Amino acid sequence: MPEFRLTGFALLLLAAAPALAQTGGLPPTGPGIGLTPDHKRTIYREISEEPIRPLAESEQVAIGAEIPDRVMLNEMPVSVKDKVGVLRDFKFAKLSNGTIVIVDPARRKIVDIVTEDEGAAAP
Repeated sequence: MPEFRLTGFALLLLAAAPALAQTGGLPPTGPGIGLTPDHKRTIYREISEEPIRPLAESEQVAIGAEIPDRVMLNEMPVSVKDKVGVLRDFKFAKLSNGTIVIVDPARRKIVDIVTEDEGAAAP
């Protein structure tokens, strides 16, 4: 029986290896969908030239907040989805202050935020 447990554990580690490899070896930066600093730099670099979507100053920009229907969401570029697989089901909007919000399009809820400072930070 101990041999079976060891084999099961080894299989679990092998199954998790691709997900661990995508993190770039750095821990996530806090709440959200688990984006690492490397992920945030990649996102910002690839999306920084996208058009700005206006948002009223009174509207909240926080994880869990809802994006109004009037704000158009953009498809995540393939180049970003290839590098950060967790983003394949999400859309984004770039706001006037340079912040990029990652949004669950079905619920229009912000699931993560990439600030200009995070995107420009040195590795």
